[in-house]
Amino acid sequence: MRPRRTRSRGRFVAAGLMLAGCAAAGLLAPITTDAAWVDAEVASSATLSAITVTSPGAVRCVQSGLLVPAVVGWNAAPTGGNIAGYRWTLVGAANRSGTLPATATSVSLSPSLVEVGSSVFTLYAVGPGGWERAATNTATIGFLSVAVGLTSSCAA
Repeated sequence: MRPRRTRSRGRFVAAGLMLAGCAAAGLLAPITTDAAWVDAEVASSATLSAITVTSPGAVRCVQSGLLVPAVVGWNAAPTGGNIAGYRWTLVGAANRSGTLPATATSVSLSPSLVEVGSSVFTLYAVGPGGWERAATNTATIGFLSVAVGLTSSCAA
């Protein structure tokens, strides 16, 4: 029976060492990381409010074809929609972007001097403070152009 006591004693010693190691690890100071930050803001009034940037809804193809630019449109934002303007991107064969006023309801996209292929058009409503909300869908714009814009296509 003597070996059994030695095993039990060894287990208790190992458990004690593990418990002491865990306790020591918990007492160590937290490590500072690059992600740690502190920021304070001072409110000028006791009233707080939140806004939601209104989505521009769905974009649609208005015009495309032979010797005409592709035109993408959307519905005007409702009154009080908190929209300061729009930002659009065209990514793919053509990489372009631009901004539009809050009153805009369409954008005309003409091909570059030499442009062949399709790109994805994405529209964002820009609200106060630069917050953005994307349209509910995108449109695929295609161009075939060599010196003269031959054709444009649009599918939303």
